Amino acid sequence: MRSILYLRGILLLLSLGLLIVVGCGVQDPDNYNRQGVSLVNQGNTDEALKIFKKALKIDPNNRDAHYNLAITYDKKGMFKEAIEEYRTVLELYPYDPVTFYNIGVIYAKSNMQDAAILSWQKAIELKPDFLDAYNAIGFTYLQRKQFDDAIKVYTKVLETKLEDANIHNNLGIAYSEKGLVDEAINEFKKSIQINPAIAMVHKNLENTYRKKGLEKDADNELKIYEELTKKTN
Repeated sequence: MRSILYLRGILLLLSLGLLIVVGCGVQDPDNYNRQGVSLVNQGNTDEALKIFKKALKIDPNNRDAHYNLAITYDKKGMFKEAIEEYRTVLELYPYDPVTFYNIGVIYAKSNMQDAAILSWQKAIELKPDFLDAYNAIGFTYLQRKQFDDAIKVYTKVLETKLEDANIHNNLGIAYSEKGLVDEAINEFKKSIQINPAIAMVHKNLENTYRKKGLEKDADNELKIYEELTKKTN
């Protein structure tokens, strides 16, 4: 039976947060933004859209309202409308890496991976330490079985001295899929050293040990995996 390696970083494919802005007057667009965010947090996205649009009637160039409107459209699955709002945000503030990241997320959810990667690359140009964007690109390459490309992305991150358990885990997966077992084991160990509480990394290390015939080490990792899984259930 073929061993299954588990990807970490699925949360990367979620758009990054709502902007919470606080105002004081009833006709203040920032006050409408605050009300809209509260409605979104309550799950009332339809009313939130109306409130954000009220903010834009007062101030058509209110960046926060456009951004929050985009997030809300995204939550409703209205991807075309969300991208239009994000584009407006970029017209007002063209150097916002989070907006480029979120556009990439929508492209990914729309099965437009090439466009997603370009958007995430732009986010990295603006914010060279943008771990979420790096991980999103690498994760996409892993999904497409472009393991060499994934390795290039993850090693580039690590060259910048940015240490992240998910990066090491996903790099380990890429190495394992290419049959580079020793390199994979090394990356899984580094991931565990950074954060020993991620159950799936122990499972990945177990499977990789078994590929190498290290059954005792594999059994030890399986035991740790099972203990961590019990804690989270």
